[in-house]
Amino acid sequence: MKKISFLLFLSLIILSGCMNKAQKAYLKGEKKFKQGEYEFAIQHFQDAITKGYDNKTIPNYYIAESYRLSNRIQQAEPFYKAAIENKTTQEEAYFYYGYAQKAIGNYEGAEETFKNYVNIGNNFDFINRAKNEIQNLKVLNGIVNKKSYYTISKIDHLNSKEEEYAPLYYKDKLYFTSSRGAEKMHAATGTGFTDLYEFIFDGVEKHSGQAKELPEEINTLDAHEASIVFSKDGNTAYFARGNTGSRKGSQDVDIYMTTLGPDGKWTAPVKLPFNDDNAWDSSPALSLDGKTLYFASNREGSGANGGTDIYRVSRNADGTWGDPVNMGSPINTRGNEMYPYVSPHGDFYFSSDGHPSLGKLDLFMLKKDDNKKVFVENLGKPMNTSFDDFAIAFRDTIFGYLSSDRPDGEGGDDIYEFKDESRIKIVKYWLDLTVYFTEKKSPGQEFLLPGAVVKVVNQKGDTIGTITSDDKGKARMEVEPETNYMLIGSKPGHFTEEMEFSTVGKKVNINKLPPGETNIEIPAKMVLPKKEKIIFVVDNIYYDFNKANIRPDAAIELFKIVEFLRINPDISIELSSHTDNRGSAEYNRKLAQRRADSAVAFIVSKGIPKERIVAKGYGEDRPLEIIDSTGKKTIYTEAYINKLATKEEQEVAHQKNRRTEMKITNIKNPDIEIRRRDEEGGGFILEKEDQ
Repeated sequence: MKKISFLLFLSLIILSGCMNKAQKAYLKGEKKFKQGEYEFAIQHFQDAITKGYDNKTIPNYYIAESYRLSNRIQQAEPFYKAAIENKTTQEEAYFYYGYAQKAIGNYEGAEETFKNYVNIGNNFDFINRAKNEIQNLKVLNGIVNKKSYYTISKIDHLNSKEEEYAPLYYKDKLYFTSSRGAEKMHAATGTGFTDLYEFIFDGVEKHSGQAKELPEEINTLDAHEASIVFSKDGNTAYFARGNTGSRKGSQDVDIYMTTLGPDGKWTAPVKLPFNDDNAWDSSPALSLDGKTLYFASNREGSGANGGTDIYRVSRNADGTWGDPVNMGSPINTRGNEMYPYVSPHGDFYFSSDGHPSLGKLDLFMLKKDDNKKVFVENLGKPMNTSFDDFAIAFRDTIFGYLSSDRPDGEGGDDIYEFKDESRIKIVKYWLDLTVYFTEKKSPGQEFLLPGAVVKVVNQKGDTIGTITSDDKGKARMEVEPETNYMLIGSKPGHFTEEMEFSTVGKKVNINKLPPGETNIEIPAKMVLPKKEKIIFVVDNIYYDFNKANIRPDAAIELFKIVEFLRINPDISIELSSHTDNRGSAEYNRKLAQRRADSAVAFIVSKGIPKERIVAKGYGEDRPLEIIDSTGKKTIYTEAYINKLATKEEQEVAHQKNRRTEMKITNIKNPDIEIRRRDEEGGGFILEKEDQ
């Protein structure tokens, strides 16, 4: 019995000792928490739970709060959950648990938590923020499903296991903030103090190079330096310094300025006068003209409950600074807005957890609608995740960098490269050709023609492409804007045709186009008649009395023949020349031959091979025959001419006999004809190949 009593007493002593150790661990954690040394607080609270602290609800809550206050709210989620399941009386747990759920991508759970808080909460500001988050969560589907023009790439050469963030590309170097190589750990986050680095690309591989710490005039041992930005000429730099881990915590973060001295070294940084000694002032950025500095601050009048807003302050011509101005709506919210940035193309970007976001900080930009009203747009995936995505910076108009603590990185915050394809607008102009054919048995109708070959010729006469019509008669080719072309279409059994095609005046305003590739289709139509009949209208070619030279009116008709032969290279012709009946028959035949030879020489001089043309002089043997629109035939014989009433009428009739006519000689089809206008009666002379 005494032995049993002794063992029970011993057990109570041991248990009492364990509880004392748990209590001591808890008290240490509480002390570190109040000092803002959250990493040490987490360790002590977890030690208290391990050693059997009797009420695990309280240390779980403080572990969650330590993670949240050191910007690690994803890790806080299970501890908020444990505290709530054990009926914690800490109202903040029920509020911030929603943010923790959102940070890990549990949007449905976050919405339910915020709704629950609205019903049970007593903090008026928290209730309004919860209502705002409920509304934000309702639009998340639109953000998640939004079409993205961005692609993201990891930068293994630059990132380390430590923190890298706040990139800035300037004069072919990448400047960034990092805790690599830190000799001293920050008690709040458990990471080293950050310094500013420049990364010099060596060109061996993409993003390969060497990171170099900025000089000691800028970097210090016992404070964070972060978020550097340079004036356009590179002679002035602005950056944030502070958060030493002192009792003031993050309130000692301020914006400093340094300039390049005549020796090429940075001068001792000076704290700028617009800093608030009781606030966190950080993440400076410059306007394109360098006259306005943007920064984030949690000074009085900023986002509720210690949130941060974005401010702007102007630098006067004499170098003095004006008063900071809160940028207000639509940028600032009840949440946190920070890391402002003005891109090379003049767009304003920032990070926020107060606007509808996928989790913690998301990247946003200011835009204008058609009515010039400014609104905020979430950049969407993959730029944003449920983790912190912040501090964007462009390298040029297309590529840039961002910071994120997404889990596929090297460790902590990392820098990623992005490509903004929304900045890429490609306009392609297309010849959209439809090829048809006609046939004699279906007058007035056009039919789609597959298999037609169309050459596209530029203004220099060079063939830049050949396209073939498909089974729907369609042929397509990319062409240049503001350019004239010639299209030459052909197919066996059809006549070759030529037509002009132009993109002049079809150029569109690229600024009004959506991102990506836009195709401008320019329609065109070509008709290739079947070779069942030539319908070629040509006037007779007339000559002066007893002459063989080509008159100007004759040259016009000969040019028609040149063009006809050029685009129908498989056709040969006969040019038959005729005279009036004055003079001997033999003389007239020789004169007619000279006239035919003269017409052939003219055509050959324009590039048509001589072997495709036969010159035939008939003299007076074949007087002109004309059939008018009523079917009446008139033959211009000597007897018919002599009966005409006046000398003038007789002379006109003689001239009509002095003519050169054309007919096809190498296409064996009795239906082939050339149509020639009858100036008097409007009818036609039919020249068939068997004539």
